[in-house]
Amino acid sequence: MKEYRIKICGLTSMDNLKSVLDCGVNAIGVISCSTSPRHLSLPEVKSMLKAARKWAPDVERHWVVRGVESHVLESTLSAGLACTHVQLHGDYAAEHARIVKRQGKKVVQVHPVKDSDHPTIWLETDRLLLDTPGPSGGGTGRAFDRKLLISWSPPRVQVALAGGLGRTEESQELRNLPPWVDWLDLNSGVESSPGIKNPSQIIEFTQQLAN
Repeated sequence: MKEYRIKICGLTSMDNLKSVLDCGVNAIGVISCSTSPRHLSLPEVKSMLKAARKWAPDVERHWVVRGVESHVLESTLSAGLACTHVQLHGDYAAEHARIVKRQGKKVVQVHPVKDSDHPTIWLETDRLLLDTPGPSGGGTGRAFDRKLLISWSPPRVQVALAGGLGRTEESQELRNLPPWVDWLDLNSGVESSPGIKNPSQIIEFTQQLAN
């Protein structure tokens, strides 16, 4: 089976972060979204990303934002936030992606998949994240209809898939994904409780993918 790169998103605990990094994942994410049960304050975000950089410097570190205003986005990044990527959920546009790029970070553009229409990808986008539509802009824990992707032409950027991932029995279903999907973004599907990930479940899922 194709070797996917794995991101674990929505981390909230420093101890749990270390355990997740020990699983050999390719990326982690911390969330700034006041309506999310996995929301962290800016000081907590800074601490978590700094620790991740220290413990696993080669692992991508994503700051996942929704509802963070432009001036806060820019000031936080310009102060030296230890992220590698900024994942833009909700009512963001190309102008916000430009803010991220000016600060030397990579842009993850989020596209809620509602139909088979191909999204407009911003010039500044480095990766496209396909997620399930929801009132909070993601984090539904449900998969969208992946058959909608069949008619797509390959996007010009890397593509990550989110939404309802983490079941070990799902590995067979993932064999039918388009070959241009590179990343799997896991969150609630590998949790013991909101924001606390289950390392054993992460390892079991990745082992099933490898078989």
